Amino acid sequence: MKSPESLEYLIPKDIRKKLNCTGVSFSELRQKCKSPEKLTEVIYSRWRIGTIRVERNWNGIFDSPEIVLYNNRACFLPSDRIFIESEHSQTSWKVVTWNVNSIRTRLPLLLNWLEENKPNVVCLQETKVDDSQFPIWEINQSGYELTFYGQKSYNGVAILSKEPIKEVQKGFRNGYDSKNARLISAIISGVRIINVYVPQGQNTESDKFEYKLEFLKELKHEVNHLNDAKKPFAIMGDFNIAPNAKDVWNEEIMKNKVSFHPKEHEQLEEISKTGLTDIFRKFDQRPGQFSWWDFRTYGFERGEGMRIDYILANSVLTSSCRTCIIDLSARAQDRPSDHAPVVGEFNL
Repeated sequence: MKSPESLEYLIPKDIRKKLNCTGVSFSELRQKCKSPEKLTEVIYSRWRIGTIRVERNWNGIFDSPEIVLYNNRACFLPSDRIFIESEHSQTSWKVVTWNVNSIRTRLPLLLNWLEENKPNVVCLQETKVDDSQFPIWEINQSGYELTFYGQKSYNGVAILSKEPIKEVQKGFRNGYDSKNARLISAIISGVRIINVYVPQGQNTESDKFEYKLEFLKELKHEVNHLNDAKKPFAIMGDFNIAPNAKDVWNEEIMKNKVSFHPKEHEQLEEISKTGLTDIFRKFDQRPGQFSWWDFRTYGFERGEGMRIDYILANSVLTSSCRTCIIDLSARAQDRPSDHAPVVGEFNL
């Protein structure tokens, strides 16, 4: 027998079905429920424990809705769509991208972070180590298998996983930029993942900036080839581009500079147009949420950084995303990287 205080009792059966599929607006829920004054309290309690999901598009302002996370000051808008989260047949799958800026220097921090957070998959950039020197044993002892593509002192990418790593590809399919270890991809748990370290570009007048733009064009072709719209796909890493004004600490200072130049934004937009969503911005629209800070200027301490590390996912994977955060605690540790890990969590 259903409790008169339960959501199942308060709303009709046809509305309950919609809650499990397409979602129902908060205003419709109130109109159709038996006791509107009790409804809000019940929804708040289920929102707090994570058994419902709230999506908001601010009456159509956003092209795609953002997921609203519960907090003590949260409130519902009439157009908010409410979904019941399935409590079975879903497994939490945590994926991380992190530029560690030398895996040998950052190894103690990385191993401690893995133990505390227990992600399923970790994509590392700037490992800065030749393959023969990669700390395989230490990472295996932490419960991860791995694949890596490195070079001495520069670049380097790696994928760590608790599940089997399949169909590994090192570098671009067409052999582009084969002298630089900046790209690796694999299939893990049925998800095709690309891990990328995009060139920084030095300055906009340099050959390295032209190399960066060329790299981004090739990256779009790689994504087009590997992104099957019917299967889960993500590309993640250090893109060395702040997508828009709220991703830099000072728009005027950064205007037309490397990592915030219109030509870079144009290339990043071309990659996004292949059907990818920046999942961090699905959950958090606040300005000033950075993933990189300059050591030399005490950027972290001064709150002066950029968001240049992200996870871009296709619609299949985005639809299963539960949350995405930037873990600032890792940046606050002793001997940190100048980047913080970006953590996405999915239901698979």
